[in-house]
Amino acid sequence: MRSPRTLRVSLGAAALAAALAAALLCGCADPGGLKISGPAQSPPATTAGPVYVSEGPGKPPQRRPEALTLSDTVQLTGLRWQTWGGPTAEGVGSLAGTWCGTGCPAKSYKAKVTLSGLVRQDRSAYYSRATVDADGLPAERSAPVSAGLRDLRLHVPQR
Repeated sequence: MRSPRTLRVSLGAAALAAALAAALLCGCADPGGLKISGPAQSPPATTAGPVYVSEGPGKPPQRRPEALTLSDTVQLTGLRWQTWGGPTAEGVGSLAGTWCGTGCPAKSYKAKVTLSGLVRQDRSAYYSRATVDADGLPAERSAPVSAGLRDLRLHVPQR
């Protein structure tokens, strides 16, 4: 049998524990419920690392290149990028190459390039498509030439 003193200490400890539990559960709560203020957290960035474009197998990946060869017949130079790293990259520069075929003047044209089709890899991403819009193409060649500058496939290195 327990002594009266042990019984008093046990009852006192139980009462203290009950009071603390009640205070923790009820004492700090706002009668109106939980309130959250401030802006919501942004989701994590969709690209975990740098974004590149590749000119082909064995060529180094590039970020915001000043010149870019999109195919055997399409070269861009003097590029200035307005956006880079998101779902699309947009830049302006000059278009040159043999993409126009015979009968086109051997000159460059002002052009806008849009890179898209972001392919994510472990710690980086690559653009896989390009579209080029050129100003001042010869009228008789504008439609077929423009069609050849749409949805160009870009090289994406294997992981």
